[in-house]
Amino acid sequence: MFDRKTILLPVDFSDRSMEAARQARGIARRVQCRLIVLNAIESEGSYLRFEPGGSSVEELQAYLNREFEDTPVEYLMKPGTPTEVIDQVAREKAADGIVIAGHNRRPFEAFALGSVAAEVLCSSPCPVLVSLHEERGPAPGPAPLFRRILCSVGLSDSTDATLDWAMQFAQVFGAACDVIHVAANCDREEQRCIPEDWLTRLEREALDAVKKRLDGCAGQLMLAAGDPARVIAAASVASKSDLLVMGRSRSTDEIARVHSLPFTLARLAACPVVVI
Repeated sequence: MFDRKTILLPVDFSDRSMEAARQARGIARRVQCRLIVLNAIESEGSYLRFEPGGSSVEELQAYLNREFEDTPVEYLMKPGTPTEVIDQVAREKAADGIVIAGHNRRPFEAFALGSVAAEVLCSSPCPVLVSLHEERGPAPGPAPLFRRILCSVGLSDSTDATLDWAMQFAQVFGAACDVIHVAANCDREEQRCIPEDWLTRLEREALDAVKKRLDGCAGQLMLAAGDPARVIAAASVASKSDLLVMGRSRSTDEIARVHSLPFTLARLAACPVVVI
């Protein structure tokens, strides 16, 4: 599943672009892939080319040349709104994943100023890895970027695809894969560990299928109650997760998109988030 993949890396030549490049490099160390580096140009005055012209441009270019020496890299500049350009290129190039680093704004700021990361999370035709927190830049050395993965499952139609992606990604990196489910329609207080009898009958039936698929895999199954975003974010911290994987909730409503669970978790979790 993770061989010969195409990764789309949207950049704006900010410090956050370096973090996204670091994440992409971590994947490229384990997955044979090609990289498409994309700069969306919103106006004539915003042209930023992949050539000397600013310290951030030079730094990113030098890093890509050095760290992706054995990876085919294609550079693109496209005019248009960033989200529309990213979606268009992802479809045209049949991208298998997008790696993007957003800015960790408060919910109202994200709505007022517009958040490319929030929009891409909901509209992308492929999985999206987004990091809103880390400012470390490229990490040296060959150490695995992901050692422990937390997969959030809602026991819905998207559970199989989300769990498949998380387990196969964990296998590629030799990582443990924990799974968490937050009980639906549960009025009890917030708890990170609950018994199965708190779940509905349908949830228990779906959970049995998840258990069978996890049989023999490294990791733990967690059942929780309370606000999903807070509970899952707390679990990512407690389990020292390097990556949180979850399904996508699509919405055409602007406010709902910014407050969607994937974007909320991208802000609250202590690690990057992949939305399938």
